[in-house]
Amino acid sequence: MKRLFSFLMIALLVGTLGGTALAQDAVIASGNFAEPQILAEAVKLLIEQETDLEIRHVRNFQGSHLLHAAMMSNDVQMYVSWTGTQFTGPLGMEVTDEWKDRERVLEFVQQEYHDRYDAFWFDPFGFNNTYAIAVRQEFADEHGVSTVSDLVDLAGDMTIAMDITFREREGDGYYDMLELYGIDRFQRVAAMDYGLLYRSVAQGDVDAAVAYSTDGRIPAMDLVVLEDDLQFFPPYDASLVATNAFVNAHPEIHDIIAPLLGAIDEAAISYYNQLVDVEAMDYDTVARMMLEDFGLLH
Repeated sequence: MKRLFSFLMIALLVGTLGGTALAQDAVIASGNFAEPQILAEAVKLLIEQETDLEIRHVRNFQGSHLLHAAMMSNDVQMYVSWTGTQFTGPLGMEVTDEWKDRERVLEFVQQEYHDRYDAFWFDPFGFNNTYAIAVRQEFADEHGVSTVSDLVDLAGDMTIAMDITFREREGDGYYDMLELYGIDRFQRVAAMDYGLLYRSVAQGDVDAAVAYSTDGRIPAMDLVVLEDDLQFFPPYDASLVATNAFVNAHPEIHDIIAPLLGAIDEAAISYYNQLVDVEAMDYDTVARMMLEDFGLLH
């Protein structure tokens, strides 16, 4: 079964690359939305600029488990993810009060990836992209809501949109959120792709959505993020993870990407995400623009 899964992952990668066996020194992978694709492309560009390595960027992976499995089978040598995603995903941890501290979660994920998976979890890019409840500004003004707790008496008459992953997550998913906030239920839960969530809220098709806090469509569509006043959501610091085999073979990678680590705040990544999701710019163009803004391309 393990060999079959590895074969399927290789087939997926080849299919993504258009079915052509192209020469490459490493593969960097990213998920199916703008943020990880921009970051992965930026890492690829920096490495190729400073070395003779050829990096293939494979994007649109569906879910953290597929990314992780691809790295474990060495079909992928690097990918972009978030501490909270891997904390409750491959690492199988439960989010309790003691695991709401960003530094503690980061240190745990870094150590466990080294010990369990022979992988190096780099320091974060600098921003926390956690889940967030977003509503229209008009809705917030009409009902006087600014925190998630303010929804307790309103939820029974509301429709909330989310992707299926959040609804089924354990520890920091939908049902755990209801329990912590004392919300009996929302009138209706609409499961949809993240690409549809924001427009559905903005158009009034749903009343609220479980969004990504750094998504550029939030300010662009005049949406409001409600304060997570009970601190339900764990930290989601965006980071690069790579196999130790690749990093040890190319230790210069540390210095090459160091200027990006800790340098990208929430406002900056939201802006670059907006260029892709709202302005319809290509992720690779935006990645180059970001590196130029940081003075890293030459």
